[in-house]
Amino acid sequence: MQHKKIRQGSVTVGTVMALGLQIADVQAEQAAFKAEEMPASHSGHDHKMMEGGCGGNMRMDMDGMVMYENKDELPKECEEISEDVNIEVRAGVKYSKDYPGTVFGFDQHQWTAKPCSRITVNFINDDDIRHQWMIHGLPRYMYPEGMFHLEVNGKKSISGTFIVPSSHYTYLVHCDIAQHMEKGMKAQLVVGEGRGNLPSIPGISAPAFRGQQVQ
Repeated sequence: MQHKKIRQGSVTVGTVMALGLQIADVQAEQAAFKAEEMPASHSGHDHKMMEGGCGGNMRMDMDGMVMYENKDELPKECEEISEDVNIEVRAGVKYSKDYPGTVFGFDQHQWTAKPCSRITVNFINDDDIRHQWMIHGLPRYMYPEGMFHLEVNGKKSISGTFIVPSSHYTYLVHCDIAQHMEKGMKAQLVVGEGRGNLPSIPGISAPAFRGQQVQ
């Protein structure tokens, strides 16, 4: 039986139907392949949906966000939690007044903890604008991009927890909103003996300028 032709160049109804079936077959094969290859966890860290969250170990609502929280997964070489540390930190314009040249600030610029500590941060925003408490340098096999992140929209507060590894290290803490770190919102978390002070921490270390050798 010959296919009835619909002239659009030399394309026939039969050609279109055959092409459609081939595309459907390819799409079905791709979907099956993705289903087989999709890992149950990412880099050993389970990114299941948290209650009230958006996946990826993230909780978010109109008041703020907690990203990459970890309350119970131990880093490598940590046999147990060494201590529970509770930090309350406030953010706002008023905390910059003691540091000339800054606009924003934290009420504290350094915190200490033992290796393998579980740290809970209660972050309070005293301004009407958005602020963040973000730490960098954590193990990437547990924390995507090596990061733990709190964000508060306006005069509210939010809490989140993370666990540090067994190494002695000085971690950068800052607000990642444009120009907030450069204008004063920078601090450090010293775990164990640390690895020296980071540059340009208000009240802790001197600013680092281009061409200056940082000790």
